[in-house]
Amino acid sequence: MKKISVFGAVSTGVGMLIATSCFISSASGASQVGTPFIAAILIACAANMMAVLSIAELNAIMPNLTGGIAQYTLAGMGPMITIITMVGGYLISNVFAAPAEGAMFGNVMVDITGGKIPSAVFSVGITIILVVVNLMGVNMSTFLQEIVATFMVVVLFFLGFVGAFGMGSGEEVAQNAVLSASMKDVMPLTATAFWFFIGAEFIVPLGKDMKHPKQVPLSMFLSLAIMCVIQILMVLGYRRYTPWKELGDAVSPHMLYAVHMLGEPGRYLMVFIAIFAAVSTQNSILGSVAEICCGMSKMGLLPEFFSRKNSHEAPWAVLLILGFLTCLIEASGISTGEQVSFLTLTCSLFWMLSYITSHINVILLRVRMKKVPRNYKTPFFPTFQIVGIALQMYMMLHISTDPVQKAGIYRLCLILFIGLFIYAFIWVKRKMKVPFFRGMGVHRVIAMESPEYHRVREMLRAESEKS
Repeated sequence: MKKISVFGAVSTGVGMLIATSCFISSASGASQVGTPFIAAILIACAANMMAVLSIAELNAIMPNLTGGIAQYTLAGMGPMITIITMVGGYLISNVFAAPAEGAMFGNVMVDITGGKIPSAVFSVGITIILVVVNLMGVNMSTFLQEIVATFMVVVLFFLGFVGAFGMGSGEEVAQNAVLSASMKDVMPLTATAFWFFIGAEFIVPLGKDMKHPKQVPLSMFLSLAIMCVIQILMVLGYRRYTPWKELGDAVSPHMLYAVHMLGEPGRYLMVFIAIFAAVSTQNSILGSVAEICCGMSKMGLLPEFFSRKNSHEAPWAVLLILGFLTCLIEASGISTGEQVSFLTLTCSLFWMLSYITSHINVILLRVRMKKVPRNYKTPFFPTFQIVGIALQMYMMLHISTDPVQKAGIYRLCLILFIGLFIYAFIWVKRKMKVPFFRGMGVHRVIAMESPEYHRVREMLRAESEKS
């Protein structure tokens, strides 16, 4: 199998980060405070870079495994926390994230076709195509990702650059750049900006297939930096070409911006962007989450069938489950900016929790395993971990500036957490039969990657029950 380059890894990271659903978040944040939203973008990017620092150190301890953050949490905090944070932070949250992107694509196509075809037809259709592509194996999905991500970076950078420097053919808007410079108004919007930067760690499971696995941290940082620059340019472009109020009220703010800046050609350019963004994000989600769930299954955290692969070495069971659930939500008819925002912020809250556990894992393993070789260590330990945890907790407490939406997000997350707790309790007690909150140790987690570990363990357990 062909090895993945840094370019391919960054393409996966950028592909997860660059999504048209980000336009809903950027439009929401910028329309409330104006260009000071850039400060929220920088803070959110810094918070996620701190998370990447911790993930990079954890990957240095246990490289080339397929479970991603799950393997680190299992070693540091035990199976109960691992199942709750990983199934919630990656499986459930991405079941929300993928349809949000599909809905944005569907909205653009409805705008172009004049509403003759329902939005769900477009979103479900593209999801089915991408499931088929991922069933053809990692090389096919990575090749597609490199093409799509390159196009997205170039075009979105172009849109941001042209807008930021007033080079568009449209008429510039006379409006204040700053609506509010108060940190009391800007800081809560860091949770909104957080959505731009989640998913860089999806590069981690690709480490085993990379030419140089030690370049995983570099790939994650580059992905975050590219996204940060693009989002800052977009905010500056909004200020020149899109009235703040119209921007905040728009169902498809990216379409509004493109048309105001470039006229009718901008509308058709945005069609291509919507298609490529939907392909990019959903392709990254399907490929990377499938590998993560496959790794979790190997470690006994999910049912065995999650690790089953086809002749192309693609985890077909997970791909089909993800594809089915994504299509189900898309078929429900989500389309408004408020609905998409609700889905993305709910995903964000789960993701914030998983990043907090990554910081805690670094602290725990530094204390317990001081002498374990690491080819990468977080500098100024534990400063970045403590600051990172504080920032993530702040964003969780300020997940939305709308009190009604905020209450709805907390309510849904509470229901999901209760369900995850029940599943985790039953699974760990009856299936895994290990302590709920005791870390399982690095060497044991590494061994669990092998099917032989589980075969021998089951054999010993059966013999013990007989005697």
